[in-house]
Amino acid sequence: MAIDHHQRGRHPFPKHSSPIPLFKSLPLFVSIFAFVLLCSTLSICWYIQSHNANSANFVSPHHLLRHDRFPLKRHFEGGTIKDESKHNGNAIPRGILGHKHHHFRSKKKENNLIDAKEEKGNKRETKKKRQARDALEDVKKNDENKQEAHNTLPDDVIEFHGVLKPEKKENNPLDVKEETETKKERVVNDVLEDDEKNDEDRDSIHDILPDIIESDENENIPLDVEEEKIETTKEKLARGIAGLPMSQTPALEGAHRGSIQCNGTVNANALAYWNEPQGERDVNFVSPFAVKDGTEKYLSFEMDVGGWNNIRMSLENIFIIAVAMNRTLILPPDQDIYLLMSKKSKGRKFGQFYPLHTEYFQKRLRTISTADFLEKEGRVHGKLPIREDMKQKVLAASHSCEFRNKSETACMRLYDHYSLVGNTPEFYQFKTCVIFDKDVYEGREMSAEHSEKALEFCAGRDMLNITSTMQDSTLIHFHSSELDNRFQLNFYGALHFTDPAVDNFFKRFVRDYMHYVDPIYCAASKIITSLQEESLLRGFETDEEGGGGYSSLHVRRGDLQFKDEKISGAEWYNNTKELWKENEILYIATDERNKTFFDDLKEHHDLRFLDDYWDMAGLEELDSYYMGMIDTIVASRGRKFVGTYFSTFSAFINRLRGYYGMSMKDSYYGTLMYKNTLHEWRDHNGPEFSHEWPYG
Repeated sequence: MAIDHHQRGRHPFPKHSSPIPLFKSLPLFVSIFAFVLLCSTLSICWYIQSHNANSANFVSPHHLLRHDRFPLKRHFEGGTIKDESKHNGNAIPRGILGHKHHHFRSKKKENNLIDAKEEKGNKRETKKKRQARDALEDVKKNDENKQEAHNTLPDDVIEFHGVLKPEKKENNPLDVKEETETKKERVVNDVLEDDEKNDEDRDSIHDILPDIIESDENENIPLDVEEEKIETTKEKLARGIAGLPMSQTPALEGAHRGSIQCNGTVNANALAYWNEPQGERDVNFVSPFAVKDGTEKYLSFEMDVGGWNNIRMSLENIFIIAVAMNRTLILPPDQDIYLLMSKKSKGRKFGQFYPLHTEYFQKRLRTISTADFLEKEGRVHGKLPIREDMKQKVLAASHSCEFRNKSETACMRLYDHYSLVGNTPEFYQFKTCVIFDKDVYEGREMSAEHSEKALEFCAGRDMLNITSTMQDSTLIHFHSSELDNRFQLNFYGALHFTDPAVDNFFKRFVRDYMHYVDPIYCAASKIITSLQEESLLRGFETDEEGGGGYSSLHVRRGDLQFKDEKISGAEWYNNTKELWKENEILYIATDERNKTFFDDLKEHHDLRFLDDYWDMAGLEELDSYYMGMIDTIVASRGRKFVGTYFSTFSAFINRLRGYYGMSMKDSYYGTLMYKNTLHEWRDHNGPEFSHEWPYG
């Protein structure tokens, strides 16, 4: 008989056969098996559902977290994505640790890293705070250092960057505090924005890259490895010793730090103190003294008969005049340079020292060789025909010439022709200053303010004013080889532009254009690197611009005409001994061949000379006339430098140190009388050539 359980309100099992006792009666292993089977079934269902929902290969949380803990740069260096419709064949890099990765296609997924990002959120906030705090400390330290140096700078150095030095006024503590707080706030925001931007960029890359399942080799990498610190330092612009920020140097907007091309693995870019290209304002600069009718006009000069640095000073003056007047510069024929004799070649071309023939240089200053100029303008129907009775000797000197008047190729025959057909301004080395004033150029009187500044600059010298009537001449020629007419003056002591902005442009022109060719810097870089590596082993580090680590001297002996500056080796040591650190290497640039002269220094310091790096730097492969220039660059990077007063070689080293942003208070002279000459700014005495200021 069937029992109606619902009607009777009874349990379907008899009292003696309830389900619990029945289950307990099963063997223990059966119950465990049932539980495991149930869990496995649920896991499989969950996996299938997850796999179908995402339409992608599953990445375990272990792999996901590890991948997210390392910057992308650490994981990607090679490989190629197959999905060209999305990625166009762009490379997916392999990990820097060398582990293989398996690549899979996947649709773009949003929020696929949300969990990982939330997990490391707190750590990122801590990192941001740490970065902001470090940045603030750096700003405070840099501000203190720059302010200390800035307070000692004269107006002309501040104005070098294209802006006038602000009028002095009493500082309002509230204004200073507000400015400081604003700077701090800006730094913090920059740090946080950069960090957030990096996160956004990293996530966007994750969105488009396929999932990555690392091989078993990665299993041994601990998850608590810290992120590799990736430095993204930007190359600094050439700012020199003033070190002013971009907001105060508008002439630098759009500029880029120059570079140096070397063979092999040599990287000499740290030695590029110039900007190339210059800022937009300088690139678009048009001189108010330029030829305006569009006709080509020329400027010629005679090469100085002194040593290389005397020639360099003369060239800087001549090149500025040519650029200011927008005249094509006629380069002298090849000829030997005093103290730069070479067995490998005879005669010197300025293109061997400066990058004159590059497209970049020619856009600012057009040049033409003597031979090409005579071929173009010296013929019968040219603008400046050669007189028949002079033609043979003039043409004989057109390619190369000698200073000796009795030579068949005497340079003077060519210069005689220039004097006959051109305008020859009367410039006397210590008696004349060249003035560029727009009012005077256009036929008006100079303003009272400009006149006062010009008189102060000339300091008793006669003014040679550049006028528009001078531009009427097809050729302007300077007798710059003759004793009384030499341009053996620093350009900022011989030429004066009454408009500070124009004056500053030409200071930057000399810095950014008139630097040596790359092979010179490449060789110098090898020596500097070797010196600094040796010094690092002794605990001496370099500065932020790559200088220092060792200190340097220039000891001029040879033909120095100023006898009071030729002191003994013992005096060199006694006058400088407090400047050097214990165990510091001293690099000595010198023309003294007898090394026993330096025994007093050698007793206390390890000395290094150019000869010590002859093979290592490949100096044998270079012409000997580069040696002095290489010496100059190496000496200019010393932590401290001591030079020879009245030496233009030492003077140029000091200017280079300014270009590199090194303090003038780290430069000295070997004699006690002039030892600290560079430590205080004063007005430049126009005809002064004994030393240079660290203009930057």
